[in-house]
Amino acid sequence: MTRHVAALLGVSISCIVAAQVPVLVHDEGSKESVPYAHVSWKAMNSTARGVEVAGPDGKLTLPLDQATVQNGVAVRIDFIGYRALLDTLYTLAPCSFSLKHAQLFDLDPVVVTGQYRPTTADKAVQRMHVIGAEQIQRMAAQNLGDVLGQELNMRLTQDNVLGTSLSMRGMGGENVKILVDGVPVIGRQDGNLDLAQIDLTGIERVEILEGPLSVNYGTNALAGTINLITQKNTGNSSSLKAIAYVEPMGRLNLSVAAGQHFGKSDVLLSVGRNFFGGWAPGQSGVFDFNEHLADSTRYKPWKPREQYFGRLNYRYALNDKWTLNYKGEAMQDRITDRGMPRAPYEESAFDSDFLTQRFDNALFATGKLNKGRHIDALIAHDRYQRTRRMWIRDLTTLETQPVPGEADDSRFSLTNIRATYANANDSAKIGFELGSDLNLETAAGERIADGSEQQIGDYAAFASAQWRPVQRLIIRPGLRYAYNTQYQAPVVPSIDVRLQLDTAFTLRASYAEGFRAPSLKELYLYFVDVNHDIHGNPDLTAETSNNYSLSLSYRKAMEKGVLRGEIAGFHDRIHDLITLAEENATLYGYINVGEYRTLGGSFSLGWESGHWSVGAGTALTGRYDTVGVRTGGTTYEFAPEVNVNATRTWRKQGWSITAFAKYQGEQQNYIFLDDGSLSRGRISSYVMADASVAKQLCNEHLTVSVGCKNIGNITDLNATLGNGGAHSGPSAGSVPLATGRTFFLRLALDLKGKIKQTTP
Repeated sequence: MTRHVAALLGVSISCIVAAQVPVLVHDEGSKESVPYAHVSWKAMNSTARGVEVAGPDGKLTLPLDQATVQNGVAVRIDFIGYRALLDTLYTLAPCSFSLKHAQLFDLDPVVVTGQYRPTTADKAVQRMHVIGAEQIQRMAAQNLGDVLGQELNMRLTQDNVLGTSLSMRGMGGENVKILVDGVPVIGRQDGNLDLAQIDLTGIERVEILEGPLSVNYGTNALAGTINLITQKNTGNSSSLKAIAYVEPMGRLNLSVAAGQHFGKSDVLLSVGRNFFGGWAPGQSGVFDFNEHLADSTRYKPWKPREQYFGRLNYRYALNDKWTLNYKGEAMQDRITDRGMPRAPYEESAFDSDFLTQRFDNALFATGKLNKGRHIDALIAHDRYQRTRRMWIRDLTTLETQPVPGEADDSRFSLTNIRATYANANDSAKIGFELGSDLNLETAAGERIADGSEQQIGDYAAFASAQWRPVQRLIIRPGLRYAYNTQYQAPVVPSIDVRLQLDTAFTLRASYAEGFRAPSLKELYLYFVDVNHDIHGNPDLTAETSNNYSLSLSYRKAMEKGVLRGEIAGFHDRIHDLITLAEENATLYGYINVGEYRTLGGSFSLGWESGHWSVGAGTALTGRYDTVGVRTGGTTYEFAPEVNVNATRTWRKQGWSITAFAKYQGEQQNYIFLDDGSLSRGRISSYVMADASVAKQLCNEHLTVSVGCKNIGNITDLNATLGNGGAHSGPSAGSVPLATGRTFFLRLALDLKGKIKQTTP
């Protein structure tokens, strides 16, 4: 009897100790291991479940015991590029699974911008493009400007105090809507947002919708809409990420992000600091932290800059249908401008700094109802303040005295309330979306209309219907009606069409009218310092536009990858275009330039597989305006673009090599002559190229990247400036673009806790 009890006890103990099932996942054809395969499991007789991820050798263990497996454990093995495999385990014996390559190699990310409900970019009605977190990491991008600089139909311009601005489809940044989780970003100083202020820490993906989306988002959404989607959940686990980025020429960025899942909640917190020591042509490739004499070397065309930022995301799942989310963000950006020593004795200099602060708060509610119905709502309040101080510094004693009348404190706020209700069942022939979009923007400060507060409200309702007469065709007309407190806003219509020609080809077409009221900054802002003099214009006329887009995309899923291609064209016609014209190297003013048109197209081709990602494209953008016609120019002046990118990944070894390059053709700009007449200038072409190598270490918890940015050593671009007379014409000069060739080192530490077992 004693021996039987001992034997039974021994079996029980051995079952408890051996609570692991070794698993190996390999390729059916090559017999090579499949690194980082995902295995999800669920017990047949209980609610126990979980997910495990294989290591670089394709091996993992399932935390199962004999009591769990004796009634069966269902398992599903997944990895990108392979067919999912289903099986059932009944023993604790080691097992091996062979995966077959998938015929449908689906890499399409989920998108939400302008859609009735989350869908893939390939199935979106409008033409969409997504830049995911993996691509952002491969580019070693630090801010939104780093990401968009390699995109077709986009061009960046640089001001060493106002920052990095964007033009898209030949239209300025004032016609590009930039959102974070669907909330408009405020703080346009010269009609453009400073993209260098938008850090990418905690950004899950960047959704780019090229073309008009004025029905959904109203003013500014003419050339395109860019929506940054932040990470909102931790995947039922805890996480800790730390990133250090350094360039020897004087840039050091540090950020930390932590997340925790508990119960029905997810909390994510990220903080960081970005430092740039300034740069001047001829500066050594390694930043010198030693103290220097207060001489002419104190002046740097690229100003020293320091940023602090933080974001809190809290997500609470009420149940399977309703989710609440709060997001709070703060950012402080300080630019220091040290002036040249003053003649004749060079014992003093004018110094100034620019302090920018952002505080954004937003509350989101999402509801998934029955039969494909969906509700999204948000309420957000954003505050933006830019303070400028100027003083005379004694270079012998380093004492300072404020310069009277040069202080500037501009404050802006935006309250946005938005709600949409959509009915979009996949099987239904008719779907619809109803929405409201309420915006109230305020501005105050010494340079805003003599210091008094100004307001502009835009209160809109919009609706669209989706008709599917046949399974492959979607027709979506829409309307937007808005009441603007300062301008008479027309009813804005749009229509989008998506036709699935066959399994590979998709045809998209869109038309939209647009309306853009001048912003408070364009109406009232006076931004003045020793480098700039920007005048608002309260007599501006609102812009109206007609926008057309047509594209044909190709996507062919093959056994080992996906071949993609696209050809697209657009035509935009804007009446009373508002632009910032250059009177001389530092003096600008807002004007209406009459009719403005853009005409262009693009072609791109790409291949994606488990090891290669390559792409190339070209674009041509023509611009026409009444200024060009008056000055004897051609009907359209075209600027070409070409971009290429390639990534080779050795997943098993954890290596990757990435290269990006873009050629940007000659660009036209507006300039004022001394006699007050408006003319055209030009900015020369350039090639911007980057390359990097990355290696994953410590079971892919640590990623080390090294690379070179701006391989061609581009700094300033030749340009024509508006400081010539009516007879002498514009003069030659230059505009800044980049700080020259630089090398970088990026360290990314990613720690994740064990995925917890959950119950339905």
